[in-house]
Order: sequence, then structure tokens, then C-alpha cells
Amino acid sequence: MAIETTSSLAKMPDTQPKVRVRAGTRIAAIDVGSNAIRLVIGEYQPTGEIKVLKKYREAVRLGKDVFATGAISKKCAMKAIEAFEKFKGLIKEHRVEIVRAVGTSALREASNRAALLSHIAKSCGIAVEVIDGLEEGRLIFSAVTHHTDLTDKRSILIDIGGGSVEVTLTEGPHIKASQSFPLGTVRLLETLNARRLKEKHLPAIIAQNFKPVRDFIRSATKGRTVDFAIGTGGNFECLGKLRVALLSKTSIHSMTRDELQELTDHLASMSVKERIQYLRLKPDRADVVVPAALTTLAIMEAIPTETLLVPYVGLRDGLLASIVERS
Repeated sequence: MAIETTSSLAKMPDTQPKVRVRAGTRIAAIDVGSNAIRLVIGEYQPTGEIKVLKKYREAVRLGKDVFATGAISKKCAMKAIEAFEKFKGLIKEHRVEIVRAVGTSALREASNRAALLSHIAKSCGIAVEVIDGLEEGRLIFSAVTHHTDLTDKRSILIDIGGGSVEVTLTEGPHIKASQSFPLGTVRLLETLNARRLKEKHLPAIIAQNFKPVRDFIRSATKGRTVDFAIGTGGNFECLGKLRVALLSKTSIHSMTRDELQELTDHLASMSVKERIQYLRLKPDRADVVVPAALTTLAIMEAIPTETLLVPYVGLRDGLLASIVERS
């Protein structure tokens, strides 16, 4: 793929905002995750809100290589570059002025990430910053507070990505404790592959690696009750929709622990191909939704709490908010 010249990069929006975001400013966030790369484009409103205009998702599974070998393969790197080339066109098409792009678990661990990010910066004019788990948790919390009233509530935020799980204890509008754990869905699938195990062995794999999560929850909550858990990201959005489709419920924004268990049992009884065929899940969602659901159940049982809220926000929304905060 051809490399753009420096002069062409000047036409791209600023990745480090130097001017104040004003009403009508188009902004964009790119989340380079372990299971997919996502772009969201928003517009800053006179009310101070950010109106989401478009969302795009490219099924580039960086974590598959990284969690197996420690590096991104050439084939996967080319897919990532193609995704950014596409996003570059969309950003220009929608007249975006400011972009913030971040990479999470897979890029944190990839030994050859520098070469990939350098190529993306040169060919697309987009600088990708690699953030740690604490910053990831903070951005997700920011997204949640813009959409969910946490006043006088104690909650646990759960974000399950391809490489890591971020667990954050909150009290009202404040983070009390946050930690990232290497229990992401793609990582779990690669563990199964490496051990030549099947999906039915996932509960045992999660249990073998769950002690640090349980210890963190016990230390953070200190025995105090939690009002509810909050699930963010694509896996929870999928589960919310499946609650309506499979359990004949009316809301996609919440579920009980028993309902999540019922959904998990139903999904686990199907093959990945059947989930794609009958539930119309995307291939790269059909194989990760069960490990996501099982991990969530383990966390809800450890808290314990019976209620899971699904506000349909994630890291990308927190990134949009951070652009405004930085300006």
C-alpha cells in the first residue's frame, strides 16, 4: 500500500486539538481494540452534548496474533492499514476537524506495534496513542457518566474487550478503584486453541484465572453492597439485543443475573455457525459472546449483584468526550 507524502497529511484533521471545540465542530474517535477497530463520528452541539452521526466497525482481530505469538502478523497489519485508509476517507467525507485514536490491550503487548503505528501515521496522518488499562477504565467511566445517572449509587463497571477486562468501582460520579485484567475474549479463545480445548472448557479456564479479579472486588468493595453492575462495549450491546430476541423482553438496557445465565446457556447450546445463521451475529461476535457472558457472570457472582445495566456506550464515546475536555 502506497505511503502518503507529508504534504497530503496536512489536509487531515488535527489529532492533537489546539483550538476550542465549538458548536458544530465535527470530531471523531478511533478505538483500536483487540477484536475490532471502530470509528465514531460526532458533532458538538450548542447544548454541550455530542451528537453521534456515524459509527463504523472493521473486523480486524489484532489480538489473535498478539496473544498467540506476541506480534502482529503481516496479513493482520495490512488489514489494519486498510481499515485506517477507509477511516481516513470517511473522516474527510464528514468534514471532521479533530481525531483522537487509541490502542488498547493488543497494541500494548505487540512487540512490533511501532512499525504498524508509524505506517498508519505516515499513510493516513492519524497518530494512534497506546493507553494503559487505567486510562481505558477512566475513559469508559466518562462515557457512562454522560449517559447514566450515578447519583448516590455504588456500581461496578465491566468492560470486556478482546484482550482485557476493565473492572471499575464507582461511588456517585467518582472512581474509587479500577484495574485491568488479562481475561479478554480473544485471549480466552487463544488459550483454548493453545490447549486444544473446546468452548465447553471456558468456565474452567475463567475459574483458573479469576482469583485476581475476585481479590480486587473484595478489596475495593470492602464488603459493602453495590447497587448494580454496568456493562459497556459491543459484547454487552449484543447481549442486550439477545435478551429481547430470545427472552421476549422489551428492554435492551438491563437484565438480571438469572436472565444473563439463561442467555448464556442458550448461546452455549449452539455452535458458532448456528449463532451466525439463526441469530444473525457477525462471525467475530458469534465466537466471543459466550466467553464475554461467562466472564460477566463470574464478576456479578463475585460482587454479588443481581442487576446489569447496559447503557450502550463504550470507549469510543469516552474518547469523544475527552476531545472536548482537552480543547
